[in-house]
Amino acid sequence: MPDTPDPTPSASSNEPPRDDAAELAEILPRLDAVRGDLLSLHRVLLHAERVRYEKLFGRINGNGAFLQLALHDPWFTWLRPMMKLVSEIDSRLLDRGQEPITAPEAAALLAEARRLLRPDAEGSGFQQEFQQLLQDSPEVAVMHRQLVRDRE
Repeated sequence: MPDTPDPTPSASSNEPPRDDAAELAEILPRLDAVRGDLLSLHRVLLHAERVRYEKLFGRINGNGAFLQLALHDPWFTWLRPMMKLVSEIDSRLLDRGQEPITAPEAAALLAEARRLLRPDAEGSGFQQEFQQLLQDSPEVAVMHRQLVRDRE
């Protein structure tokens, strides 16, 4: 039997295999949409957490002071996993110096977003605080409900 050329792309090609490319074409818009959702929710969570912080410690003098608190004060540490995830998504979608994202990597980032946004009194620090804010803040509850509905 004569040797026939292998129709699959060579390992040196930067193009993913055809099946992976189709899956990637389907999943990338979802990943980009989830990134936007995470940023919108983060904005709402920051606002709600600022309100809680100011109730206990008094008014924060300006947005610059609030930014410093959000970045450095332990009170806001629980929000960092969300921004870390957004940063990871940005890095994989936008960094041209890396190999292109694969469908399994994109699926893993989506799964991490779903896990993170699952309120759970026994879960991670983020999930516990998120559950509490869902109960305390109508704005957070409405945003979460909207995101869940949009992703169904």
